[in-house]
Amino acid sequence: MGTGAQLGLVEESTFGTYVAPTRFFEFVTEGLDLDIDRIESQGWRANQRVLRTGRWRAGRKLVSGEITLELQNKSMGLLFKHCLGAVATSTPGGGTLTRDHTCTLGDLRGKSLTIQAGRDDRGGTVRPFSYLGCKVQTWELACALNQFAMLTLGIIGRDETTAQSLAAASYATGIELFTFVEGSLTIGGSSTPVRAATISGDNRLPDDDFALGSALMREPLEPALREITGDLNADFTDLTAYNRFINGTEASLVLDFTGSVIEGALNFGVQLTTNVRFDGETPNVENPQEIRLPLQFKTIAPAAGDPISIRYRTTDTTP
Repeated sequence: MGTGAQLGLVEESTFGTYVAPTRFFEFVTEGLDLDIDRIESQGWRANQRVLRTGRWRAGRKLVSGEITLELQNKSMGLLFKHCLGAVATSTPGGGTLTRDHTCTLGDLRGKSLTIQAGRDDRGGTVRPFSYLGCKVQTWELACALNQFAMLTLGIIGRDETTAQSLAAASYATGIELFTFVEGSLTIGGSSTPVRAATISGDNRLPDDDFALGSALMREPLEPALREITGDLNADFTDLTAYNRFINGTEASLVLDFTGSVIEGALNFGVQLTTNVRFDGETPNVENPQEIRLPLQFKTIAPAAGDPISIRYRTTDTTP
């Protein structure tokens, strides 16, 4: 039915070993599922016209799917940590209740989650589907006019089980959501009006890291450079943005969402900062309306400093 559905997760101490979820999220969709390969014999037997029993076996297992959530002011620091890999927590100046959880690119080795989806059947029983050894393979932060900001996580994992108990869902108090109204974007330190912004990360984690002796995936390690790209639907106001594309000029891009006051001058917020290269394109006239300037970009590591960071300002004492 869906009305009793829940989604919870927790960090694992050991990759692929179940831990009861302790953090729960309001979610829009979850699409986690288990795929099991079938190994079928190719041997021929006289007068056998369909596959014979005992001539097939279960093969490798793989969990995959997406989770989509509205961006909220509490509980999400852990998700950003698993998107990028590293996190540092500090108290900003003037704060006592406020914490900044600043996530940057770091090693994803040894970082995995148990994710549990509670799915209610037709009889009203909520069935727990627990996913072990989950890692964030891809992520996307996006917002457009008249919408909530959204975080989408592409997950790969080691196994699925229904043998664990359903964790009791409890949610952070005072949850607020960020919308396009709280959003702003700057490029090179200048405010840039946009109608939509999307930033996507691909951690390039392989989904085929298996070895003889087990149907379960080993912990996937990073075999290639990560890729972080984005797309802006911007106004065509002058040639500044266009010239960055033509001249190959890198610039700092900051996507910021500012929520309600925590204390003093400190507000809940999410601030993504990244150094980017613009990859196009030329503005064109398509019909009698304002000319738009689509801006595609890619994160580039600068000579000094982090190529990307996500500062999550909240009252959570830990990510």
